[in-house]
Amino acid sequence: MAYPEKRGSRYRVHYKRPDGAWTSSSRDEHGQPFLTKDAAQAYGDAQELDIRRGVWRDPTLGQITLQEWVDRWWPAQDIALGTRRNYRYVIESHVLPTFGHRPLKGITHVEVATWERSIIAAGYAVNVATNARARLITILGDAVADGLIQVNPALRPRKRGRKRAVGGRGVEKIWPNPLQVLLIAERAAVVSGREEEFIPPIAMAWTGMRWGEWVGLDRAHLRLGTIRVDWQLYEDAGRFYRLQPKDDSRRTIDLPPFLAGLLSWMVQQHPERRCQCTGGPPAEGGGETPCEGGQPYLWLGGGRVRKKGQEAVIETGHPRASNYARRIWDPAVDGAHPKDGSRRPPMPVLVDVADALWPGAPRQPWPMATPGQEFAVPRGRGVPVYDIERHHLASWLPILRGLTPHGLRHGHKTWMAEDGIPEVLQADRMGHAVPGMRGVYTHVSDSMREHLLEALQVRWEKALAQRAAISFRSPVGVLDDMLEPFRAGRMKMISHSSPKMARGPIRMISG
Repeated sequence: MAYPEKRGSRYRVHYKRPDGAWTSSSRDEHGQPFLTKDAAQAYGDAQELDIRRGVWRDPTLGQITLQEWVDRWWPAQDIALGTRRNYRYVIESHVLPTFGHRPLKGITHVEVATWERSIIAAGYAVNVATNARARLITILGDAVADGLIQVNPALRPRKRGRKRAVGGRGVEKIWPNPLQVLLIAERAAVVSGREEEFIPPIAMAWTGMRWGEWVGLDRAHLRLGTIRVDWQLYEDAGRFYRLQPKDDSRRTIDLPPFLAGLLSWMVQQHPERRCQCTGGPPAEGGGETPCEGGQPYLWLGGGRVRKKGQEAVIETGHPRASNYARRIWDPAVDGAHPKDGSRRPPMPVLVDVADALWPGAPRQPWPMATPGQEFAVPRGRGVPVYDIERHHLASWLPILRGLTPHGLRHGHKTWMAEDGIPEVLQADRMGHAVPGMRGVYTHVSDSMREHLLEALQVRWEKALAQRAAISFRSPVGVLDDMLEPFRAGRMKMISHSSPKMARGPIRMISG
């Protein structure tokens, strides 16, 4: 029979284990010390009752530290490569520094709540703190399942804390309209000096493809009028891995006529290009194999020429998300070169508009002006001197500050909603699943697809007309060719209505 023992101002309880040996405990299942004799006695009686019922769990197992448990827990996780990287970062940066040295049974709910708020107080976004606690909930939840502890102290009490917005929505994602996408695409080609950089923003915006799906698009999956999404390329630790699309969302995406033509042009520009990946060891923890190279991906960066027998082969690399954002995307969207580490502050994209077509020819940038102070032209070694008689300098304004490539996907979904596209086709195109019986009994029809392609074509034609209203010419050759009918006066604007749209956008026809 269990019996308590006083130890100073606190108590300890003794009881028999299932093997008949005596054991003792000075803390309850929450790690709190026994302050009264009755509390110790009740805990001991509860342990012996669980032993007789065959459901007892050894409380000493919870004395291992969180670090020791994570070392045992981590190899058992069967999760995607991107999820593993996110988990590892959160655990190593936020969870282990605070709780790694603590015994599992000694972690309390109050400490976890205080820790979560401290992450926000340190300047991190709310979702960072929320994700960190979610990872701790998962880790300790598995410790409960393995019998190391009896309760999960990281779980949130129900109906406690501040009320959240309906649906738990955070900051709304920034998404563009078609003209903004077209202007960003033009700037991307100008700032990179590569005409084909005009295509990626437009392709992602008019198809809703994810970044990894677009980067991993094999030319063999590009058909006349469709794209087949079977893979994505995921970048991790400097290597690219060919993985299934997110949530295994394989699908076929229909292309409006203008985009089918642009992608065909893109293929014809460099039909010989292959990626220059060299493979490597499988990824730690999941065994994913890196890209072995030599594959004819549609979008590749500039590369080098290698001799293969009598044939010259151009080897190229996959665009890296961070490099693309810093060198092309951010200057095109924000009108400024982003801060480069600690070496220099952000600088506006400086362009010469004297002899160049709109939006100008990029020049070496100057630092940003300080509000309220007269701007002094920089001087010194390596700083070019511009002749105001020959160079008419200007800087780009932001098009849609804060937009990311994933925001193009949000824009595509919003466009479809505006055009009255049925939900089942929206989900099919985005790689989502329609919940409930709607997804069982509703199917995509040919007329739905035709209506969608018509609406997307109309949106492109309207954006092109709006771009022509700014200037009939462009330094980007493929766009300049599309603007030629406006220069020749062969394009005119008419109101366009569809039976499925009460009021439609503007449509262009040849005159």
